[in-house]
Amino acid sequence: MKLKSLKIKAFKNLTGADEWFHLDFTNKDGITVLIGNNGSGKSNVLEAISAIFIGLYKIGTPQRKPTFSYVIEYSMGEEPSTEIKIELIDGTYGFYINDIKKLKKDFIDSGDRWFPSKVIASYSGEETRLWDTYYKHSYSDFITSVKNNDLRSLPEQKLFYIDSDYWNEALIVFLLSELESNQNFISNNLGIVSVENIVFTFNANNLSKYQSNMITEFVRRLNPDNNNIISISFEEFKTFVIEYEYELFIKLISASQSDLITNITINFNTKLTTEDLSEGQKKQILIRAILEFLVDRKTLVLLDEPDSHIHVANKLQLKNMLEEYKHKNLIFTSHSPTLMNIFDNHLEYLENGQSKGSEKAEILKEISGNTMSYTQQQIILNSNSDLLLVEGKTDIEYIKIALNKLSTDYPTLKFEYIPIGGTDSLQHFIEKFIPKENQTILALLDRDDAGKKALKQVFQEDKDINTFTYEKLKNMYVVVYPKKDNYFNNNFLVEDYFEAAIINDMANEIIGKYDDSFKSYPNIAKQIKHDLPTKCEEFSKEKFNGFKKLFDLILEIKGV
Repeated sequence: MKLKSLKIKAFKNLTGADEWFHLDFTNKDGITVLIGNNGSGKSNVLEAISAIFIGLYKIGTPQRKPTFSYVIEYSMGEEPSTEIKIELIDGTYGFYINDIKKLKKDFIDSGDRWFPSKVIASYSGEETRLWDTYYKHSYSDFITSVKNNDLRSLPEQKLFYIDSDYWNEALIVFLLSELESNQNFISNNLGIVSVENIVFTFNANNLSKYQSNMITEFVRRLNPDNNNIISISFEEFKTFVIEYEYELFIKLISASQSDLITNITINFNTKLTTEDLSEGQKKQILIRAILEFLVDRKTLVLLDEPDSHIHVANKLQLKNMLEEYKHKNLIFTSHSPTLMNIFDNHLEYLENGQSKGSEKAEILKEISGNTMSYTQQQIILNSNSDLLLVEGKTDIEYIKIALNKLSTDYPTLKFEYIPIGGTDSLQHFIEKFIPKENQTILALLDRDDAGKKALKQVFQEDKDINTFTYEKLKNMYVVVYPKKDNYFNNNFLVEDYFEAAIINDMANEIIGKYDDSFKSYPNIAKQIKHDLPTKCEEFSKEKFNGFKKLFDLILEIKGV
């Protein structure tokens, strides 16, 4: 199964009653990352997809039918795949196979052929809305079936919710796995080199209340004396479960869901227990278990903030883990700039319930002369930091380094940077780009002829470049670099914040490398501009005091 397109009308904050919210999943290689700030609608997309398939799995149950309109398109099977489109418009279903409309009865009578085999959701945070509203009903149906039926096989759970309660079960199966990738994960990511024993806690009273079935028999074999607690060595447990293989994860989860096993503790590395693992490590265990043991070609996986609690250094491992599995049909949410860098071509940016990334990204692409990568665009779009528009990339380097050197003097200043590659496209940015709440956008211009031209373009009138400091225009502030103290020339560029002696020393050094011809001298300024960003990284903090003039002005503009 591969998702292609989703359109939703009037679900929570995903557009209004007469507008369609649209996501395009094509060209994402099976992984779509929904990014945006809190309240942007990321989790609402996962809820909407959950609601859609609950309604389809329970299509004869009116209370499971979504209350919103939608159109969802996906493909099933290998190439040539079968194209499926399902719509619910104002309460009426429509079903299409390869663009041919089918009667509801004919479509449904095909069984589950045209639906995902499972929809798996996971969220390890404190929010329970996804569970309470969409997956709890499926869990209740499963438990009822386990309690009341003599089962020779497990009842199928079409809607599977995995939360932090199940990472012990997942870890047990990984410890038993002989796959090299899983063994590397255990040793390298989790640091487990030896396992002593596993302690199981049971609800002994519940066992007698359930019908005899494959789950209760599994528990009875594990705990034949019906004790409340047992401790079993890892070697003994390996012998016990040898016949279950990959069914073990489902059986352990089912026993836990049925409240037959109430707790599991794994003792490893002599003195440690599973409680000593970090939240990030537990999150990696859960995600890997979902992909390893529950996913097939027809599974849809929804992960809400899978990177939360995972250390920055391990987020690349998260990408590698997700891409490792060929049966990929994953949608996950995040607001991590690090993940935006990692998942470059998988991003969909949401803002205020709408997929807004493309329009703003086009503006950034245009004003930067197409020099910004898609990831850089998305980081800026998703950031709450103030934005600085500067004329070139070297300007960015100077300001970044200066702010880092002077960080103790300006701890509140934090920027994302946009190179505008000249001033001609600045007007378009001013007209179209709207800052987030409490976000300040500043365009920094050199105090020269180019800066004077830019001021005339954006203000539609002549401005005196020698006296102009800053002025707000629509959604942003247009700023001319303030001169440092005791500087008397008319022109002032960002490089002029450095001491004149530094520039002179660099010029003399460069002159010594040129021949004596007069024609070579115009290249000196270009060479200084090329070398200065790298060279200034070695400067002491005091060498950046000239930049205080700029940072103080920014604080003034921000009203700090």
